[in-house]
Formats: sequence, structure tokens, C-alpha cells
Amino acid sequence: MGLSEQIDFSHFLQNNKTGCRFITVDAYLAAITFYAKNYFYPLQPDDDDTHTRLLYFDLRDYKDAFLSK
Repeated sequence: MGLSEQIDFSHFLQNNKTGCRFITVDAYLAAITFYAKNYFYPLQPDDDDTHTRLLYFDLRDYKDAFLSK
């Protein structure tokens, strides 16, 4: 199941009044592949935490992809 099936992004796609642009997560290392498949990117390329990585997802990219369908 992908991220878009788990989160209802419609609040961000139509008349966005939330003030949100990014989703950030502090992902466990074992979950990095899940987030990478769902277009999350490293917030800090040189992050060397031994347990987690800071990742972000740009909601504008999601909106652009959704509206181009």
C-alpha cells in the first residue's frame, strides 16, 4: 500500500487553506525504502544519525502530479 492510499491528500489539493507545503518524518533506517518509494527525500544529505533519517515530501509535487492525470 502506497502513501497516497494511507493519507487523504485532498485537503492539500483543493483550495488549500492548511498552510502546509511539506510533510517531514524522522524515519527509522528500516523504513527508508518505504519512504523512498513514496518520494520522500533526505532533508540533510549528510545525516549520520545511527537510528533515523530526516526525510521530507513536497506536497506541491504531489499536487502537480495529481492535476496532470
